[in-house]
Amino acid sequence: MKIKTIASCVIAVLCTVLCMCACQPDDKVDSGVTEVVNPNAEKNVSFRGATVSVTFKASAAWTASLELKNGEDDWAYISKNTSSGKAGTGVVRITFDENTTPDERTAELWVAVEGFQPSCIATIVQSLSGSSVEAEMNKALNTYMHEILKEDYLFADAYNSIEVDLDMNYVDFLPAHLLSLGDVNVEDGGYYRASQANAGDRFIYTNIVEIDPGTKASNVAGLGFGPFISTALAQGSQFMGIAPSFVRHGSPAESAGMQRGDLIYEVNGTTLTTANYQSYMSSLYANPSGTYSFKFLRYEPNGKGGYDHNAYEASSVASGVHTYNPVLHASILTDPDNSATKIGYLVYESFDLYSQEFLEATIEEFVEEGITDLILDLRFNPGGAVAQSRWLSGCIAGAANGSKTFTKVVYNNGATENWTFDYGYDNDTDNLGKPTDLVLERLYLICSYNTASASELVISSLRGIDFPVKLYGCRTEGKNVGMTVSETTYRSRKFQFSPITFYVRNAKDWGDYHDGIEPDEWVNNDNTNSNDDADNAFPYSFADWSNLDFNIALQWAYCDITGKKRWNTNATVKSSHEVLVPVGCTPYEPVRGLSGNLIPSVEKQ
Repeated sequence: MKIKTIASCVIAVLCTVLCMCACQPDDKVDSGVTEVVNPNAEKNVSFRGATVSVTFKASAAWTASLELKNGEDDWAYISKNTSSGKAGTGVVRITFDENTTPDERTAELWVAVEGFQPSCIATIVQSLSGSSVEAEMNKALNTYMHEILKEDYLFADAYNSIEVDLDMNYVDFLPAHLLSLGDVNVEDGGYYRASQANAGDRFIYTNIVEIDPGTKASNVAGLGFGPFISTALAQGSQFMGIAPSFVRHGSPAESAGMQRGDLIYEVNGTTLTTANYQSYMSSLYANPSGTYSFKFLRYEPNGKGGYDHNAYEASSVASGVHTYNPVLHASILTDPDNSATKIGYLVYESFDLYSQEFLEATIEEFVEEGITDLILDLRFNPGGAVAQSRWLSGCIAGAANGSKTFTKVVYNNGATENWTFDYGYDNDTDNLGKPTDLVLERLYLICSYNTASASELVISSLRGIDFPVKLYGCRTEGKNVGMTVSETTYRSRKFQFSPITFYVRNAKDWGDYHDGIEPDEWVNNDNTNSNDDADNAFPYSFADWSNLDFNIALQWAYCDITGKKRWNTNATVKSSHEVLVPVGCTPYEPVRGLSGNLIPSVEKQ
């Protein structure tokens, strides 16, 4: 199968994790319903309310309805435009109001398919409010956070001036109190940009998350896909394709032969359309379970100066736990006109201490190959461990700059710590060792508004010692603060608390970038409006990382290094051969407040 035209804007969508418990179709009744998708089926809907989705395949036109088993009020309802559909894949979204009763509530989702018997395809249970165990846990966790915030929160003075409610749900404790401080603690988060779905809303970085005590920190579950980019398969077509912005090494998807930019158009025999593609973008990225088969298109050179979309198939791709490797791509680019030029290209997803061996191996390979320049791609890197950010920055700055200031850490009481680029290698609690000198004179860095925290620290620290750094992309996230991470348990459950506890400043005592760091070269954007980031850095993910036609930021950096003329300077141009139709884009929006993803953490010394 070949599809000649792909004309649309790429759309990246924030994936939402859903919690529900669902029954399977009754095998004794011919319901006309199959393939009911119930992610997180073992969990109940929170008593606080939620919107959940149930996906299924219907043999004919169908109509959905709810049966509420508790109370006479309409406390759950089917969202608009999801109560009926045609044959094929259907998605029903159900919104639950807050449960203020002392009892669990049960809703049954029934689907009537034309020519078949109506059947219950999902039973969804909403938790009761105010159980004694939950109340005790809320009080314990809130007290734990409160005691730390009083002493260590970067804006402790403001926090200590407000009254706190220790009896509320622990999930609501931080936003309820910290957002009430207004702009006093605006550097603990900020406001969503104009291009984002919740534009203008305030958010905070300080967070508490429940973690699985049995999962190794070096492992990650899922298929190994990064956030998806979507595109119509033809101008005006209802048929859609979704392409992963990256595929992690060692993951089930990579083992099945899938690559960055593979344009998936069929999942488990279901063709993707405008009606169902978003649900698959969500489930395949955020919460995949079971085994999948995919049909997809791959851009490949046709030998005529262009690209064909060749069809491939991957079956039996099973979601599972695999070793996390944040090195998404590493390669060496050469200049055919100058054999002395060797450009290292590293795409790094997060600063993760448990994955230091992968980063070290990449840096060592660059040294062995004798790279002359480095392009560091942090467009998908929202931060992580400050110690590893320091180590990589030390590799870039080189041994001659080892004793210079990497960052100054400033706490709420005015106490400071001065970290050099070589800091800690001789007394290193993180076991990172001394940075490896890459012998570079400059750095080329690709960024996006998902580039945050420990990633921004690389930029700030190097510029603080006048080490040249050229940025390609858009304005970064703007996180000039960090947290000290701690853990606590309640009965058998384990929680990680990450409050904002310090500012960072570079050697020039500069750290005022809570609105982000501006790029030198605005890539994939028609203008320099820093609020208009809808098409920055994330699109054009339809080929291998090193393909200069489909990685424009890389192309521009490569041309700047080699002195060659850029052949792709228009933001609406996807490659030298195909043109995007610039329609309304929705950017990928990072999930905020997830420790280990967005949070740079250091332990207090």
